Amino acid sequence: MQKDDWTLAILDEKDRVLLRFARKLNDIPREISAADIDELRLAGFTDQNIFDVVVIVAYFNFMNRVADGLGVVPEPEKLQSQELHMREVLAAHRPATLP
Repeated sequence: MQKDDWTLAILDEKDRVLLRFARKLNDIPREISAADIDELRLAGFTDQNIFDVVVIVAYFNFMNRVADGLGVVPEPEKLQSQELHMREVLAAHRPATLP
C-alpha cells in the first residue's frame, strides 16, 4: 500500500465516509452539500463530530498556508521523529500526543 493512499487501507465504512468528506472539504470545499452532511449523519456522526472534522481540516489548511507563505522549512529530524511517533500511535490505536 502506498502510504499516501488511504483508499487502499483496511478501514470500516464509517471511517471511509469521514475521510471522503475530509478529502472533499480539503480539495473542493465549494462542492460540500447537504447530501455530504447527511451521509456523515447516516454513518453515525453527530453534529459535534462533523463540526470537529470541519475545524480540523480548516486548521490544517490555515497552518499549511501560513507556513508556505512564510517559507517555513521543517527540520528533517523532527519530521522523522513525528512520523515514527504517529506510526506507533496508529498501530496501538490510542490517541496521539506529539513528543
